[in-house]
Amino acid sequence: MSPRSPRLPRRSKETPEHLPGPVEGSIIRPATQEDIATIVALRALLFEATGAPPEVVSDTAWQQDAARWLQLRLASGDAHVVVAEAHGTVVSCVMGQVVDLMPSPHRSGPGGRVSNVATFPRHRRLGFTGAIIEAVLTWFREETDVEVVSVGATEDGRSIYERFGFEEAAFPEMRLRIDRTPAEEEGE
Repeated sequence: MSPRSPRLPRRSKETPEHLPGPVEGSIIRPATQEDIATIVALRALLFEATGAPPEVVSDTAWQQDAARWLQLRLASGDAHVVVAEAHGTVVSCVMGQVVDLMPSPHRSGPGGRVSNVATFPRHRRLGFTGAIIEAVLTWFREETDVEVVSVGATEDGRSIYERFGFEEAAFPEMRLRIDRTPAEEEGE
């Protein structure tokens, strides 16, 4: 087995930049710098859906950090963000990332991560989510060396991922949050 580069994508010349969307007047395309504010707004919907308090979701500090992060990743190609646009307005997004993981018995190349899947409420159940997921999975298949793609799904979103072949992982994810709050100095 030859080692594979965890670096990003082999760029396919045949991959079209814009695909027809699921409804008339819509397209599926790679995100641009001009889409960042809308992508951050869609990301806020994800936090609302998972029960984050409104004051946390509306905090501008994380939103500005997210916008800067996207600016850097879109410019460098470290993330592939796909948007659905309806009549000139972005209504849905998804992000794919190649993750440099140590090889395992189940995967010799890098891993992939799908995240930030969100659609504005009035555009749900019209096929946008499926279309953007298909586009990002096509990117993984055609332009990267990724062998396994993972996604964190809400209960409401599980069925769409299952339609694309995602399965329950043997080892559920666990998390530890590390407190990075600066300690107060004595005498203050």
